[in-house]
Amino acid sequence: MDTCGPGWFHPGVPTPRNHWRILINLLLAAALLRLIGLGEHALWLDEGATWSWASRATWGGTVFAEANHPPAWWIVTRLWIEAFGDSEAALRAPAALLGIASVFLAWLLARRLFDPGYRPRRGGFDREPDDGRGAGTALWFAAFVALSTYFTEYSQEARMYAALIAEALGLSLLYLRWLDKNDRVSLVGYALLAAVALYTQYFAIWIIAGHGGHALWLWHRGRRGGEPLDIRPFVLACLGAGLLFVPWFVFMLRNYEGISTGQPFEPFGRLFYVLWRIGAGPGVVVVDRPRQEEGVASVLQEELVLSAVIALLWFAPIVLGFLRLKKRPGVASFVVANLALPIVLLLLVFPVFPLIHERYLVFLAPWLALIAVFGAREAVGSVRRAATLGLVLLLVLGAVAYHTVDIHLEPSPGRQALGTGAVPTSYEPSSEDMPRFLHHGHPYGKEPWRQAHRFVKELADQGDLVVLHPPYIHLSWDYYDRGAIDLASLPREEVSAHEAAKALGDALEGRTRVFLVLAHEETVDPDHYFHVLRDLLEQRWSDAARFQAVEPILFNRSWGVRVAVFNRR
Repeated sequence: MDTCGPGWFHPGVPTPRNHWRILINLLLAAALLRLIGLGEHALWLDEGATWSWASRATWGGTVFAEANHPPAWWIVTRLWIEAFGDSEAALRAPAALLGIASVFLAWLLARRLFDPGYRPRRGGFDREPDDGRGAGTALWFAAFVALSTYFTEYSQEARMYAALIAEALGLSLLYLRWLDKNDRVSLVGYALLAAVALYTQYFAIWIIAGHGGHALWLWHRGRRGGEPLDIRPFVLACLGAGLLFVPWFVFMLRNYEGISTGQPFEPFGRLFYVLWRIGAGPGVVVVDRPRQEEGVASVLQEELVLSAVIALLWFAPIVLGFLRLKKRPGVASFVVANLALPIVLLLLVFPVFPLIHERYLVFLAPWLALIAVFGAREAVGSVRRAATLGLVLLLVLGAVAYHTVDIHLEPSPGRQALGTGAVPTSYEPSSEDMPRFLHHGHPYGKEPWRQAHRFVKELADQGDLVVLHPPYIHLSWDYYDRGAIDLASLPREEVSAHEAAKALGDALEGRTRVFLVLAHEETVDPDHYFHVLRDLLEQRWSDAARFQAVEPILFNRSWGVRVAVFNRR
């Protein structure tokens, strides 16, 4: 990406003309990678929640749909679908646009930190060396954000995480602008954007805390040197953002129900996994439902070598980057504050809020990528070439694994009798030809709600019933069904057949076929409600000439949705 000098890795400085040409090409590449296949995957459960909250009958229903997440993304999505419709691609388009914008913001951030012509005049940046690589580092960082499948995945998801990344970059730019200019405009912009970020995702508080910690460090260091930084204007900006958030904070305290990340886990191991996944992306060494249930040991047993290689390619340049930051006190203090302080705070609150998850920590990704790129570029000789090629290899492997996955499902050879016909025992990707060493038969994928609903719709007659477990999976089911088939649900917890009958009420009366849709099961035995409903219907349909119970049909084991069929003929 350096355009001067005899080789690709020569530390030359791009000319202004080539600089802008490269940046434009990176933005085009980012747009292509984020828009291609935008509507290919079916909506998964959380995306179904986005659609459901944004499609409420009233604006009040959208704003106050839940307290577990703030409402900004539901509002954005509602405005968007009113203008462009609610197809899968349309629902994900705002995230894709923000993902493209993040590439430009990433370039601005790296330029502000490493290019002498743009670095802040306060905060220790003015004492850093000028090695002529700042402009090139900014382009390399933008390239990583543009091509990384970790960033691409969240840009192709109808959720707020792409917005949180963009807001984290924007807040950092405004904070650095304030350090440079010490002006009111920067602080007003920071206060407003910080409030928007808090209304987007609660974890924006860690972004603000990182900046606050850095400002406090500068004040403390300056006080020891006799020239303390006046941080009172910045503190007022943060307080202003907090005041703007107070109305929602009151609502959250009264209505927050908590967010589950599954089984309890050890925080340090989970944190290491999150940091590792930022470099690997979602499609390399896939962690799907079977592996999640079996534990991380199953992944290591199958793909220990590949996991170790990815860790080496990713963490080695990060270590190099931290070592080289010793010569850049301004950048070092800023990066450490934005990376280390949120991690420490997350670990401190973990006993109460165990929410160390790669989705919630997306705001850390730009900093890790920045340090990795900086470390590779600042190394010398063969180490520099190896580290740079390692990052390139990570991007290539991630792109191959993510963009070549086969999401088209085909019925398995096995069949189960149903009425006068038969149905498959499962539906799986039509091809396993995608480089198997990257997934070992666990190809990256989302939840196949579209395919499962199509199966039910083709079999269902008027008056048939669909029963859901747990009840909240209606968030995705409703998107594809839109009320076409009668619906009922079973409790989240495990109950007996008698209690299940009470929960269903009269919903089973007069039915000749019932479908049971299972996903995210919260029972010890995932088939518990299949057995319960089978016994219940067999008893109720005892006068039927023939009773059939088709065992749950799996739709793609990646994060499988399962459908059982009960037939009264």
